[in-house]
Amino acid sequence: MVMDTATDTVIIGNPHSGRAGNAGYLERFAKILRSGGRTVEVLNTEHPDHATELASVAADRLVVAAGGDGTVNEVLNGLSPGATLGVLPLGTANVLAREFGLPLDPAEACQRILEGERSKVDFGVATNDEGVERRFACMAGIGFDAKVISAVTPLLKRYLRRFAFQATAFKVLFGNSFPPLEIIHGDEVHTPRFAIVANGQYYGGDYRVSGPGLLTSGELETILVGRVSVLLRPDVFAGIMARRPLNRAMKSFTSTEVHARAPGAEVPVQLDGELWGELPMSFRIEPGALNVVS
Repeated sequence: MVMDTATDTVIIGNPHSGRAGNAGYLERFAKILRSGGRTVEVLNTEHPDHATELASVAADRLVVAAGGDGTVNEVLNGLSPGATLGVLPLGTANVLAREFGLPLDPAEACQRILEGERSKVDFGVATNDEGVERRFACMAGIGFDAKVISAVTPLLKRYLRRFAFQATAFKVLFGNSFPPLEIIHGDEVHTPRFAIVANGQYYGGDYRVSGPGLLTSGELETILVGRVSVLLRPDVFAGIMARRPLNRAMKSFTSTEVHARAPGAEVPVQLDGELWGELPMSFRIEPGALNVVS
């Protein structure tokens, strides 16, 4: 891949997914950025992980991830230390865009990219049993929500968007067993049935699992759910729907590193809404390692 060296900004996205729909869609937003004085190149992805490849050769430019949290995650995993991440929210949940307080209208988000401040935030790193690492911007989900993500069909997601996950969650909840996990923090071993390792306050859209400030705290917060069915308990479910932080009802702890395993069971893991392997896995924070514009 040879990139135009005259550009200071690169937009990376899938022209045929989400709200994009056609190859010329992203050019609309490139024009907005150009009108603000940026020199912009649009790079369309062609296959899974292509966004990572494209971001890896963007050097120290402003790299705008155009899509949902999966696209943001792919771009994040290709960024060089000197690159700056921008987000053009075109997905279903747009969790990182919400963390940044970005408008969810993509044209308005372009204006924020032009006018926003540059800062540094944390990102997480997951490491599997083979030593392979993958970065995540917002969260890792262990068990229940990873099963939900694996069960959501593209058709259901297309028509119900974020509500596709809610509808599928009930089906997964009543149709599966959830083996106990072992979440290891120092000398402590916790045994929940579901866990979220969060780098930010939002989850699955504008639901909250933590309080503000986590994205720049230098720590991860691990939320432990002892029984998955407790999520439907009236007081807990009411809190979820009211967007109150989940950890008011669940046990949680903060740390710079946490390990997870499930001896004798196959437990999937999702990172930023995309499946990524199974336990055992460890998670650590990289404080202030990501340059962003928001």
